[in-house]
Amino acid sequence: MMVNKAMKKRSEVLGQSASAPRVTKAAAVLLAAALSVPVFLLLTLADWLLF
Repeated sequence: MMVNKAMKKRSEVLGQSASAPRVTKAAAVLLAAALSVPVFLLLTLADWLLF
């Protein structure tokens, strides 16, 4: 099963049709920050040690 199909599929919760999950802007910002900070530190450390 492809991820996009699973994300678009509606599900039933207690007899009610629940909307498909969506990534919010806040979640996208948090994910970007969580990935960029360690990468920045790793590259800075590599630059400091090697050059």
